[in-house]
Amino acid sequence: MLGSRQQDTGSRISGGNKAVESAYLLNGGEMYVCLSQYLRHFVEKLTQKPDEQFLEFYVKKWSRYTIGVGYLNNVFDYMNRYWVQKERNDTQNKIYEVNTLALVQWKYYMFDTHSTILIQEILKEIEKQRNNEVVDTYLISAAIKSLVHLGVEQNETKKPNLHVYVNMFEQVFLSKTKDYYMRESQNFLSQYTVVDYLRKCETRFAEEISRSNNYLEDHTKKLLVDVLNEALIEDHAAEMYSQFIPLLERNEIEHILRMYKLLSRVKSTLPPLALQFEDYLKSQALQALENIKKAEQEAANSTTTTGGTSSRKAPTGMVPPKVYIHTLIEIYVHFNDILNRAFNKDPVFVKALDNACRYFVNNNPIALPTPRSPCKTPDYLARYADAYLKSNSKEAEVVDMNANNLMIIFPFLEDKDAFEEHYRRLLAKRLINSNCKSEEAEEQIIQKLQTANSLEYTSKMTKMFSDMKASAELKYYNGDDFKEFTPLILAQSMWPFKHVPDYSLKLAPELQEGFLNIESVYQNRHTGRELKWLWNHGRAEVKANLSRKGKAPFIFTVSNVQLMILLAFNKKKTYTYDQLRDIIGVAPYIFDAHLTPFIKGKLLEQKPIGSENLNAPDTTYTIVDEYKSKKARVNFVSSIKTEQRVEEEETNKVIDEARKDYLSASIVRTMKARKQMKHKDLINEVIQQSVSRFRAKISDVKHAIDYLIEKEYIKRINNDAYEYLA
Repeated sequence: MLGSRQQDTGSRISGGNKAVESAYLLNGGEMYVCLSQYLRHFVEKLTQKPDEQFLEFYVKKWSRYTIGVGYLNNVFDYMNRYWVQKERNDTQNKIYEVNTLALVQWKYYMFDTHSTILIQEILKEIEKQRNNEVVDTYLISAAIKSLVHLGVEQNETKKPNLHVYVNMFEQVFLSKTKDYYMRESQNFLSQYTVVDYLRKCETRFAEEISRSNNYLEDHTKKLLVDVLNEALIEDHAAEMYSQFIPLLERNEIEHILRMYKLLSRVKSTLPPLALQFEDYLKSQALQALENIKKAEQEAANSTTTTGGTSSRKAPTGMVPPKVYIHTLIEIYVHFNDILNRAFNKDPVFVKALDNACRYFVNNNPIALPTPRSPCKTPDYLARYADAYLKSNSKEAEVVDMNANNLMIIFPFLEDKDAFEEHYRRLLAKRLINSNCKSEEAEEQIIQKLQTANSLEYTSKMTKMFSDMKASAELKYYNGDDFKEFTPLILAQSMWPFKHVPDYSLKLAPELQEGFLNIESVYQNRHTGRELKWLWNHGRAEVKANLSRKGKAPFIFTVSNVQLMILLAFNKKKTYTYDQLRDIIGVAPYIFDAHLTPFIKGKLLEQKPIGSENLNAPDTTYTIVDEYKSKKARVNFVSSIKTEQRVEEEETNKVIDEARKDYLSASIVRTMKARKQMKHKDLINEVIQQSVSRFRAKISDVKHAIDYLIEKEYIKRINNDAYEYLA
């Protein structure tokens, strides 16, 4: 037979017989030509039945053809392995193995002549399926897969090639898909709501992904998704944006999540949505804060009108810190919950939430009562912490207050240095007045602040606790009458106190021995150090035998100035204003502020009664013989009308000075490292360095630069640059 003769011929070729080799090559070529012609004639004779759809005819014949080709390829296996391989090695790239030859013939004589109608019918069936009509999915799948097989590579016949699939089907398919969904989406939105459209999009994406898994090559899947994203999402993002705020207002998280998931397919569509989220959060926060400000003002006006007193402890003109801080926290928690449930903690929306919180925490009607006033949120937050940490706060006043609440707001503060100053001042008062709820709670908050900022940020607070412990270890003799007196030795650079000349208090004779002893002991231990008494701080408890006979004496909590006033009445019952102030020695405005609570508390009788001028020549003050109070312990310190504005101005002045020093140090440090810098670059660098502490203004940096030029740390060159002077 032909096969056996070829095999024999093949065995004799190895012997080098040229004639036999020529016969072998001739027989192989003839067989290949005959087979090629046979396949061509076979394909050309395939005919479609009159009532048969071309797609159905094509798939049926293709299926039978590929099965037969498989058997035919096995029959000609020897020719494939020897003759075809040799011809291809001799650069005869148009010679194929039988299986590939059959595909080539099918492509030339079946597909190429009918490709247009085939592709049209495939796309028509897909559109029917999109329109929920019943179709034979096998016909679609088999026809599309045939296009992949027909992509024959001349040089690498076994390497898959998608050029037929891509050029003949994929490009048309994607174009038709885009047109289909552009029409459908426009028609759908003209009849239904955006929420309905979101559901429709979800369904369409699921259907197309399923279709792509069943019919399409991997090469098409991403391109199909891109087309769907453009037609269904990008082209209609504006309609989705228009309904985002109404969905937020109705708190329809499910629909917001649905919108987010669709838009997240196209990352460029998320920032506009996040910006809407940010703007909405800002507006809602500002409205809520405006409402509580109005409510507090109305409550204050009502209290003033009725002559009542408010139980909430807040300085005049201030919203109670707890009300303000809890409102900020409620806003954050509400929108953070939306972030978690509706946006899956997407970084784009996390940033939007942070930006919005940073804005409304630092810019709102309560934080900025006037355009030029410094932000008051750091002060509010410090007072909130103070109320939580003070031992004399009522249980009802501190309910729901904790350290975690403090740390929710702290990261959003722009002026963290202002918070540090306010917090440190209040901490100092708690420490010197022994008014801390617990040392553990104090240390917990300091640790949290240190973690959120830096070790340097809390270094002064830590040193304050060290001073308190060191003071407790010092032993002094205070005199027989004042054994409970405990002095506190505080480092001037660490505590937010300064010596005020107006508080030059004259010590009562009863106290002089103890104070002189303290100064002597301290000077012996620390040579060269100077002690300055801060009479405007600290307080005392005085036992007053002014009650009815048989009843326990009163315990008065008083300031140092008030203590000297009361001790003066041990010697004499009545004094004129000038006599009493001469004994005390402080400035008149301070003396008046500390004297007034005794008069209003009816511990001292003023004559003439009701005189508004405390220092009138004929005004006298007499201590009562019997003090009438329902409470055994009376606090006169809390009634002192201190100059809140003066204290606030002093605090702001300290903050401003610290900022000037910080900016100057940053400029010097930067210029020392760079030697020369452009004006704009230096400004930006210094502002960036100050972000962790406060929001530096360009004008403040310019003033610091001018100061350093004046001090010859740097000099200006070329009008727009600076040079460091060693």
